[in-house]
Amino acid sequence: MRQHHELQILFDISSALHCSPHLQDVLQRALMSILGTLKFKMGAIYLARETSDEQWLLELAAHHGFSATLLNCIQFLSIPTNLMDKYHHQQPVRWFPATKITFTALRERMEEEGIEEIICISLMSQKKVLGLLYVTNDGALQLKPDRSEFLTTIGQQLGVSIQNAQLFDSVERAKSELEISFDAIQHSIFLVDRRMRIYRVNRTSEMVYGKVEDLLGKKYTQILYGKDQPHLECPIWACLWGGQPVQREGPHPRWGGYYHYYAFPVFNPTGSLERVVYYEKDATEARKLEQRLQQTERLKALGTLAAGIAHEIRNPLATINFNTQMLQRELHLDAAQQQMFDDVVKEIRKMDRIVQQVLHFARPREPQFQPNQLNEVVRYCMDMAKAYLVKANVVVCLDTSDGLPSVVMDFSQICQVVMNVIINAIESMPNGGNLTVATERQADPPSLVLQVADTGTGILEEDKDRIFDPFFTRKPEGTGMGLSISRQILEKHGAFVDVETEPGKGTTFRIIFPLKPVVPQIEPAPEPGDAIMESKPAIQ
Repeated sequence: MRQHHELQILFDISSALHCSPHLQDVLQRALMSILGTLKFKMGAIYLARETSDEQWLLELAAHHGFSATLLNCIQFLSIPTNLMDKYHHQQPVRWFPATKITFTALRERMEEEGIEEIICISLMSQKKVLGLLYVTNDGALQLKPDRSEFLTTIGQQLGVSIQNAQLFDSVERAKSELEISFDAIQHSIFLVDRRMRIYRVNRTSEMVYGKVEDLLGKKYTQILYGKDQPHLECPIWACLWGGQPVQREGPHPRWGGYYHYYAFPVFNPTGSLERVVYYEKDATEARKLEQRLQQTERLKALGTLAAGIAHEIRNPLATINFNTQMLQRELHLDAAQQQMFDDVVKEIRKMDRIVQQVLHFARPREPQFQPNQLNEVVRYCMDMAKAYLVKANVVVCLDTSDGLPSVVMDFSQICQVVMNVIINAIESMPNGGNLTVATERQADPPSLVLQVADTGTGILEEDKDRIFDPFFTRKPEGTGMGLSISRQILEKHGAFVDVETEPGKGTTFRIIFPLKPVVPQIEPAPEPGDAIMESKPAIQ
């Protein structure tokens, strides 16, 4: 009869262990199987959490027969290392009286139930103790020390299952962490198989290219490029054929900008290429920032050089101007000669104006920062340019957002910048056109934006990177200093300008003033005497 029960226990444990790969389910099912077959009232499984040279810390992992109050008392168990060594090498199973239980509340409960003895079984795998199983040795089928081999078998069977379940849980946890990390990457990632079909995508790819069900199984060229065939510089195609990592950079084939592209081969155990991991990173803003920094460094160096040259030109220019005026007073000139003298004076004044602008660029006046409204700057500049706009046959659309916060700025310097942009826009529309001036508050990143858009001739592709260079201009009478000085002023204000243009269709200047993010106000913590009531344990 006893042998039948023992075989039934082993069979039930084996069945319980194969019902679920998860550790918590394995332990609870195994414990219930043992207690149910042997008719024991109480049982607990502890697993090792921390080990040291002196102590082992074990944590309750499965239990039956305990009240909530008792569970609160027996969550952790500390056992000396030398005693755990005995469980490992000498006594994998031990019987001891209930009076030796260290938990007072549990000992009292067992006395009430008439339980006199406890069995402790070590849970081992590959000669390593993973935890301890405690059961109350009560009821009709009490086990004696002669059944140590049977109980040792239970401990070993449980230990192997625990190790397998722990391995499964660690794999599942690693898989979950990998899934979370994969989806948390803020750049599009595609896994593409050898048939050029999309095998998997991350969440960012869904946000950029569409729902996952519309992407998986599709040919990657249709999704990335809107074509059936890859373009010449396609990194995925190069990786599929070459079996080597590929890196590219340049405009995106579908929506422009500036991107970094990476393709990495994935090989199966036989060494054959199985799929490609494709990764694209939008570097448009980073590239713009890098270009602005490079431009700033060039302008600083050029400003220093220009200041020295301007001073060297200014002195002889003043002498030429003075002598010209003196000669004009002393000489009696006919009409043709007078015209030539007038042309000389006019060109001298133009040269002087250029020198003044160079000096202003090299050593600009320090801005006088005061809180001002961006809309006030816009309205002031539009009033100043009103006559010019009417004369040029330009239709204006003014769209200013209400409730914009104040910006600390030099009013006159920002007006100079805005007027320069407006005049450039008007001059780009020699036959008239539409000018849109708008202000808005942008949330990400926090900033105020002034946008000036025209329907003029636009900027040539080869000129896009040169319009802010000093002395660069396509205007016959221009000096090429306006936009250079404007950018310099904006840099001193912590602002910057972006330009979008299309030859023949117009240009849009966006002047951006970053705002400091709003810091939420945190209420002060109450004083100790202000507490309504003291906190109390959750379980009594």
